[in-house]
Amino acid sequence: MDRHFAINTEVVASDIIDGEAIMLHRVSGNYFSTEGAGSLIWQWIGEGQGRERIVDSLTERFTAGRPEIETSVDSFLAELATHKLVREIGEGDLPAAEASVEPPTKAVPEPRMRFAPPALHVYSDIRNLLLLDPLHDVSELDGWPTPKPTDAVR
Repeated sequence: MDRHFAINTEVVASDIIDGEAIMLHRVSGNYFSTEGAGSLIWQWIGEGQGRERIVDSLTERFTAGRPEIETSVDSFLAELATHKLVREIGEGDLPAAEASVEPPTKAVPEPRMRFAPPALHVYSDIRNLLLLDPLHDVSELDGWPTPKPTDAVR
């Protein structure tokens, strides 16, 4: 049985810009990025592609063997799930339109590229700013993004 994942859209905002997927987890305040195969995987998850179709598509595009690609995809999917960016869903939970999404066909096959395992980069450097409530947690004089002084600082 093919495994399917869905972007956890209730708490994740994301976009792909110039081949780089950028994700923001609005609860944890962490943001993430990935490029190359990772960006393709993120795009295909958003399009409703299952694990097998993702592996097949990467095997067609890259020079690595299927076992290496499968291991990399499984590891990457597990990391996405660990950070609660995606969740595994059952086939019955897939919307009908997404369950049948076919990858685009190409008239002329492109040369296969060297495979680099997908890497998820995690950033927490602005977590505190991202988690501020702009109406209640900011300085009344300075506004966002200046946090209110705590009682210990006053």
